[in-house]
Amino acid sequence: MLDILHRKDDEIWAIEVKSSTSVKEYHYTDSAFQYYVMSKSGCVPDRFFLMHINNQYVKNGEITSELFHLEDITKDIIEMQSWVEENFESLLKVLEIAEEPVVEIGGHCSNPFECEFTHHCWKHVPENSVFEMTRAGKKSWQLYEEGVLKLEDIPEDYHLTFSQQLQVNGIKNNESYKDLQAIRDFLHTWEYPLQFFDFETIFAAIPVLDGTRPYQQVPFQYSLHILNAENNISHKEFLADPRDFINSEMDPRKKMIEQMKLDFLDCGSIVTYNKSFEVSRLKELAKDFPEDAEFLFGLISRIVDLLVVFNKRWYYLPEMGNSASIKSVLPAIAPEFSYDDLEIGDGGSASTLFHASIFDESQNTEELRQNLLKYCERDTYGMVVIYQVLKKEMGKFFI
Repeated sequence: MLDILHRKDDEIWAIEVKSSTSVKEYHYTDSAFQYYVMSKSGCVPDRFFLMHINNQYVKNGEITSELFHLEDITKDIIEMQSWVEENFESLLKVLEIAEEPVVEIGGHCSNPFECEFTHHCWKHVPENSVFEMTRAGKKSWQLYEEGVLKLEDIPEDYHLTFSQQLQVNGIKNNESYKDLQAIRDFLHTWEYPLQFFDFETIFAAIPVLDGTRPYQQVPFQYSLHILNAENNISHKEFLADPRDFINSEMDPRKKMIEQMKLDFLDCGSIVTYNKSFEVSRLKELAKDFPEDAEFLFGLISRIVDLLVVFNKRWYYLPEMGNSASIKSVLPAIAPEFSYDDLEIGDGGSASTLFHASIFDESQNTEELRQNLLKYCERDTYGMVVIYQVLKKEMGKFFI
């Protein structure tokens, strides 16, 4: 079904609408098939367009048509018509056969999207397979073609990177790896009081706030756990009012910055997990609120990244598998730590629910607010737990 059929003067325009910010290769395939169907139906479009999001658009008041970009792809898809017809006939033949076609698994299973039949075609692939190997690239397919399916079956003389070898040793022998000296040297650069910090954001295709772009990560919440040298811990937090994204005279991001000035201490390291995310958000805030740039860049100058310990594999447990994400590290390093008792257990859900509450007053409830606060608090407390486990592990090595 075509997205938009538009009559412009004496011309028929066919328009396929995509949520991406540019024309992708697979869009031509989709559009060429649409053109083919229209032509066979006796409605040949004079022009064919791909409409996508203009990521340079900046909201200023009501949303305008500049949010979208029309790309004329008529010439390209007309040139593809013989290819469409050839493949169309081939697909019809597949529908007519009595038995399912035999298709080997490959890169096509996830390109450009995950196939809906992966659970069927990949059912022979076991847990802890070569496809779960850390940063494997083509190596996984080379092993698969050589008949090696499981990580534990990789030959001893097969060349693996340091991280890959750790993972294989973990599977084969349940081996852990801890470079306590490297961890000590890294953490020794941190200064108390430690401030464990995490943003939550919305990133909608249609920008909500003036001055923001499509898919821009707009912070609406943060959590801050403060740990001093005596191991005393306190907690600060901020959660914007969804109504402020539409009706407030003050930008909710400005309110957030003002609260940050009260909550952050003027000394000590600010601990994040994957600091590039928080740093990018702070830089964007500094650009949009130049009067607060000095404060925000002051925070950036003190940010350290807990992810480094696990990304560099200074600390590795077999339960972490091929991931250094906090959602993989936490269950491995502190099995008692969990999100299971929370109504919101991941950042994607937090973002979606908050965004929905901006436009639907019935969803802007105290229950949602408490669920969001509990989730974000759990995220930063998880970092505290990881840090304390590392500190305990190092014992006398820790200074």
